[in-house]
Amino acid sequence: MPRNAKRTLSANSVSKQSYGDALRIFVADSHEIIRAGVRTLLERYDDLTVVGEAHDADSTLRKCRTTKPHVVLLEFGLPGDSPPNMCKRLLHALPSVRVIISMWGKNDTTVHEIIETGAQGYVLKSVSRIELVRAIRIAVKGGRYPSLRRSNGAVDRRRRYPDTNGSHHRLRILSPQERRIIPLIADGNTNKEIAAKLVLSEKTVKNYIANMFAKLEIERRTQAVVLYMKAGRHQAQMGEGPSA
Repeated sequence: MPRNAKRTLSANSVSKQSYGDALRIFVADSHEIIRAGVRTLLERYDDLTVVGEAHDADSTLRKCRTTKPHVVLLEFGLPGDSPPNMCKRLLHALPSVRVIISMWGKNDTTVHEIIETGAQGYVLKSVSRIELVRAIRIAVKGGRYPSLRRSNGAVDRRRRYPDTNGSHHRLRILSPQERRIIPLIADGNTNKEIAAKLVLSEKTVKNYIANMFAKLEIERRTQAVVLYMKAGRHQAQMGEGPSA
């Protein structure tokens, strides 16, 4: 296959090719201990391999041209370039690459900036190994992690629920079990993972979440997370304000 044709594979083609062999991951982070930790975590999986790492923008771009990764885990604020420009440079050099931004914390502004970069999504540096791998698998298929379309609606949700007290008041209608579930949703757990942690069946968890969403008049997990964070993680979890 000609080199140019290889570089312009569609998202679906990249996904099919990737799952035939190991997914190639490049770790771009200014912290050596984080690069080493991510490498150790990812290489526990037979279908994942870390093909390179770098501590700044220029070396990242140079090494990615050589290693041709499927996914670049790119630190937000990597020395040497801004996140939007760095992402654009990567996509120009390797049009089929998927970029996931890693960061210590986020707000609406940084999420919007990530959307503008063309990245597939973002992960917090405190993310669990399971969620990091999940983000990589979603990204390589061309999906978003988390759904950036929904994250981009955070401003609209803020207008609808403008203050902490309002969110706090809304969570009071949740049952004690639902208040145990909502922080687990906020931490990115799947229904199966929530069921294991609370010693419930997955179907029971699904029913609890459906009832919770009906009470809160929401449709998505992201909206539940927004309400939970606005109410205050500690208060919502410990039930200091909300009551059964």
